[in-house]
Amino acid sequence: MGKFINFLHYAGKLKQIKRTGWVTQKIKQPESVADHTYRVTLLAMLLAKEYGLDETKLMKMALIHDLAEGIVGDIVLYKGNKKISNEKDKFKKEQEAMKKIFLNLKEGKEFYSLWIEYERGVSLEAQFLKQLDKIEMIIQALEYEEENDPKNLNEFWINAKKHVKDKKLLILFEKLEGKRKK
Repeated sequence: MGKFINFLHYAGKLKQIKRTGWVTQKIKQPESVADHTYRVTLLAMLLAKEYGLDETKLMKMALIHDLAEGIVGDIVLYKGNKKISNEKDKFKKEQEAMKKIFLNLKEGKEFYSLWIEYERGVSLEAQFLKQLDKIEMIIQALEYEEENDPKNLNEFWINAKKHVKDKKLLILFEKLEGKRKK
């Protein structure tokens, strides 16, 4: 039971960690990593069948994709097009965190494998989830733009545009972009 409680403790930390990008932009009451994970998982649930993806696998992957941030924090790789962190260092830190989080958990090997699959983008589910992660980010950016200067949040749109490749998701991206204040 202690291993189970430890796992829930790590997951609970995501409710306290504010997303770095919003904090650096001085957004009032920025979303937590858990807030972000919740909507990414909802997107996964709503779109999995439409894309012929394994819904359970995609939702599990969505739920765990940012768990390491409970230990290492929300490490941002890019600010718009500008690289600000080292991908290998970020992966190594997160990998060690994930090993610790899943250590001795009954489903630990399965969850760790799903996370590695996501990080490496080796399945259709992983590739799709990486795009959903960016779609959720711009949905949040759009919501923050209602109370903030949209120019200050351009970096999030630039970053998402680089990663969203699916034709239907690009249409969604463009519809969201069309709702931005001019």
